[in-house]
Amino acid sequence: MTKYVPSRLIRWAGYLAIAVVIPYVFVAPSSRLLVCTALIYALLAASWNLTLGFGGIFNFAHAGMFGIGGYAMAIATLKLQWASIPSLAFAVLVGAVVGGLTYLPVIRMRGIYIALITFVFVQISYHLVLALPDLTGGSGGLPGVPAMTIAGQSLAQYGGLGYLWMLGAAVAVLLIVLELIMASPFGHSLVALRDNEQLARSRGVNRVRQQFIAFVISGAMAGFTGAMYVAYFRVADVSLFGFGLVTLGLSMIFLGGTKQIWGPVVGAVVITLVNDRLTGLDAWSPVVFAAGTIAVLIFAPGGISAALTRGVAVLRGRLTNSGRPSTSSQTPQRSVEHA
Repeated sequence: MTKYVPSRLIRWAGYLAIAVVIPYVFVAPSSRLLVCTALIYALLAASWNLTLGFGGIFNFAHAGMFGIGGYAMAIATLKLQWASIPSLAFAVLVGAVVGGLTYLPVIRMRGIYIALITFVFVQISYHLVLALPDLTGGSGGLPGVPAMTIAGQSLAQYGGLGYLWMLGAAVAVLLIVLELIMASPFGHSLVALRDNEQLARSRGVNRVRQQFIAFVISGAMAGFTGAMYVAYFRVADVSLFGFGLVTLGLSMIFLGGTKQIWGPVVGAVVITLVNDRLTGLDAWSPVVFAAGTIAVLIFAPGGISAALTRGVAVLRGRLTNSGRPSTSSQTPQRSVEHA
């Protein structure tokens, strides 16, 4: 008797398999740069979707937590002279704390007001960096961040092969963690609050507590992503808080789709690849992105992931039906037997 394997385990194996295969497929330094960039943006978009997509919270502060995590990594390695792993852990901790603090002003807010306040947080972070040049380097940023090392081995060796391994593994682990979160009672309560807050609260769901936890988790993930960005590109500057990063992240999420955990990863990969092809368009590149995102939202409201899911479901249904004997073919057989 064949033992049933849950589809969740198959997906997880697929995530890990892709992470293992990537370093062997992309061997040229230019292609590794492009893939590492896509993986960093995949981390950003997938973690952002926890509050924005599944929580239904217009949390623009995620971009600010990303930038703060990046600066925490740069300050820990350059100013405090910490090793890579403690600096990375410090960035995660700072991101989690900032995520919790960011939620406090929006406890009683709803909808567009949360979006406005969290976007203001990004702007405050931007100006705070400029106001503390001794710590943050001001407008010049903090260049010269050392390459990340693990067990004495630099991840920048061999054309950034170590970064490719680590970022691929990080995306796979993040997707698995997000699936576990959303399959837990906490994840179900977060979705319930998004879909019908009054009903969820009547069933005993504490909105403030659940959303606060979501902000903390989201902040920790953003801090990790920002730290990896700075460790890979070796510089922390005010562009980490730019409006372009906010719009880029949102485009990745909505293009890929918010309903599937892996949707934003698909959006991040597509936009990174398209952006690489549109480098010659200069100022027209954002226009093309905007037009493409609008077209997807109109013709495929659920994003690329929803379209792929529907396509797979239709194909599976056709294959299942094709394997079954049709009624018309069975009816003559019965008549012959009776005859």
